Amino acid sequence: MTASRSRATLAALLAVLACVEVVLISSDTSDGVRYGVGAALAVGILVLVGRLAKGGSSD
Repeated sequence: MTASRSRATLAALLAVLACVEVVLISSDTSDGVRYGVGAALAVGILVLVGRLAKGGSSD
């Protein structure tokens, strides 16, 4: 996989995670689920941002 394709894949995954985070936080699910899953999504978003800042994957 090329570097630009890898970056595009990571950016697309980042967009999906951000959308899921917004939908989850604005949903009517219980607070425990919203905060628990929301925190896991937030960590995933931070990891992806870090990977993108470093220049994509290490492949």
